[in-house]
Amino acid sequence: MNNFLIIWFYRVFVALVLGIGVGLSFWLEWKYERQVAVTGCTVRVSSKRNTVIFVAPWALPIMMAIYWLIYAPFFGPALATDSLVEFSLQLLVVLSLYFVLLLLLLPLLRRTISARACATLWLLPAFLYYDILLWQRSFVPPPVVLSIPNGLGSVLFGIWLAGAGAVVLWYLVSHLRFRRRLLKNARPVEDVDVINLWWDEHRLALVKQRIRLVTSPAVSSPLTIGLFNRTMCTVLPERNYTLDQYQLIFRHELRHVQRWDISTKCFYLFCKALCWFNPLMWAAIRKASADLELSCDEMVVYDAEDDTRREYAALLLETAGDERGFTTCLSASASSLRRRLKGVMVPRERGSGALVLGLIMAVLVLCSGLIWVSTANGTAGELLFPNQEEVTFQSVNVYVGSDSVNVREPSPAMNRALLAELSDLPVTKLAVGPNISGSVKPRLSAFLSDREHLQYLRLTDGLCSLTILDGIDEVSTLYRVDGPVDWEGLYALVE
Repeated sequence: MNNFLIIWFYRVFVALVLGIGVGLSFWLEWKYERQVAVTGCTVRVSSKRNTVIFVAPWALPIMMAIYWLIYAPFFGPALATDSLVEFSLQLLVVLSLYFVLLLLLLPLLRRTISARACATLWLLPAFLYYDILLWQRSFVPPPVVLSIPNGLGSVLFGIWLAGAGAVVLWYLVSHLRFRRRLLKNARPVEDVDVINLWWDEHRLALVKQRIRLVTSPAVSSPLTIGLFNRTMCTVLPERNYTLDQYQLIFRHELRHVQRWDISTKCFYLFCKALCWFNPLMWAAIRKASADLELSCDEMVVYDAEDDTRREYAALLLETAGDERGFTTCLSASASSLRRRLKGVMVPRERGSGALVLGLIMAVLVLCSGLIWVSTANGTAGELLFPNQEEVTFQSVNVYVGSDSVNVREPSPAMNRALLAELSDLPVTKLAVGPNISGSVKPRLSAFLSDREHLQYLRLTDGLCSLTILDGIDEVSTLYRVDGPVDWEGLYALVE
């Protein structure tokens, strides 16, 4: 019980830290953006010069790959892959539920908080898992466990992996083909006034990288394309704009660059690939992409005169976008055009949304892991002791209430009886890494070996863990016990 309280205290602490951190960081950047839009002043006390909260969200899949590379040398590729699959399933559940709930709440949120906050809401699940090992240490037994039937796990994993790979490959090929078509006949912008305005807006947006400005006959709407800073460029259609129109276009596109929105779209691709079979996820990603555009519109015309708003609305109406590949486009979606025009022409004062972001972040932390997906279930004999003829108990301790019994080197008869008693227990595999507190009662603790590894077994009401002891490295696997444990029988057997 003490360990359970410590884990929840840790969760509450992390929920407060992340909630306050996300909310405060967002509020400071939102306030700064409004100040720049009104005054044009870009001087800041902080050395930070972009409008990203913490780090780019695509760091999450990179962290998952790094986690596997670190875990594999110590515990073997099989256990590292097993742990990564479990983590991916957990992330799949969180993303699916969170995105669907956000999709349902989005109409209300768009009426009450800023468009920038709505766009940031889609990224909050990424903040949960930057440190995967810490979340393993805060594991709590989930009240809801979704079990994959035995025998179907590898088949379903293969289907899922093939679908995820196909989604990523399709988007990458589409991006490269689209980029090639855009830049095939592109040429640098030569108008001196336009170029000077472009670099002036660069300085105003505090964009460090020098993004190329080109024009191409293959585009009908201004857009920015590129996965990396050195390959990123802004492409204009071959038509004449006024300098005022150029200024609005540049502010919109540089706002995307400043916020790393193309990196955000990489995170959206990761979400699509992870949940490719869920049509609601695809609908949610479309809404998330629309919120990126709405949030840029919000700042481009913030505190602007009516003439400027009409000019910007006319630009949205006159351009038809193509959002293939990793791009940010001035006017990309006809389905969101009506909402964007309304936001431009009929501005409504909304709250920053910082408090909403902080609260939702804290709730996400507290609810994480309460729904789990299990990849194996059966009896303890099948999952914990697959080679029963090689299992030998070296010591056994049973604690029931205030009584305890301890036996070292049990006899062969007791060894067989213990295996028979424990092997019939129905169990469901939960996770690799978590363990059970040694102070829980009633409990059984035992050291055993199977000729290859020394292992440590812990059994309580509802949970069981088996730890492989190899030198300094310990690998634990936690199971849920799905049936009652005969503690009196175990106590009598060992006694």
